[in-house]
Amino acid sequence: MTVGAILVSYDINRLHIEVKNAMKALGYTDNWHYGTGKTYQLPNTTLWKNNISSNQAISDLKSICARFNVLLEKAVAVNATEFVGV
Repeated sequence: MTVGAILVSYDINRLHIEVKNAMKALGYTDNWHYGTGKTYQLPNTTLWKNNISSNQAISDLKSICARFNVLLEKAVAVNATEFVGV
């Protein structure tokens, strides 16, 4: 199991803001920046967190969806060692 910067993207059926805020309360973030440069926002249902595993990210997401009785339709968590965005 690899631990690092994990990017998790998901689709749920409802309560998008509540799920996202609960994930953010666990330390996930919806933006990034390069040094002191511009801040970039991730797509609405995509978050990242440093120093965790992909398994932990999916486990966190499943737990929060269960707490809110939300259907987790699909999700992917990947080790994001290098990425570029606009």
